[in-house]
Amino acid sequence: MSFEYISAFIKSYRLANGESLQSLADRSGVSRSMISQIEGGQTSPTIVVLAKLATAMNVRLGDLVELPRGSQDVQVVEPLEDNIISKRGSAFVCHQLMARAGQVPIDFYHFYFREFGKTAFSANVPKSVKYLWLEEGQLNICVAHKVITVKARQMVTFNASMPHRFENRSGGLAKGIFIVTYQD
Repeated sequence: MSFEYISAFIKSYRLANGESLQSLADRSGVSRSMISQIEGGQTSPTIVVLAKLATAMNVRLGDLVELPRGSQDVQVVEPLEDNIISKRGSAFVCHQLMARAGQVPIDFYHFYFREFGKTAFSANVPKSVKYLWLEEGQLNICVAHKVITVKARQMVTFNASMPHRFENRSGGLAKGIFIVTYQD
């Protein structure tokens, strides 16, 4: 049981529901000052107090006292030289930031063009979908017989299970992210 987690859970629940300390105290039968001390990490509540708070918040006691699975798994990833997957020296630079990690069936990429040009992608596996957010510039995405023009601060999604290419020929150098999802 993590009292830090319990403190954060109670406070975030209360704030997310626009509830005051007094309101939660009235509904739970736990004093306002006790709830404040729990939220501030100044006291360790008894199981009886936690049960009253869980009932008042309409959550299971287990949800209040047990850390969610994977909640301690925090990873910071940034675009670096060692996660570049595009050809060295090409106009298109692509960093793979996540590849189907654990139970998550997605790949996550950061990309940019350092000069105008194009890049081609072979087909991903069947039923894969690409979601692309363009932060800067303009990008033409060529899929089958379609050319989709995406401008800065737009998102596009398309079937990635067929060959496609990105072309950045005008409108500012393109920079953004894309995610590839995989269906079973």
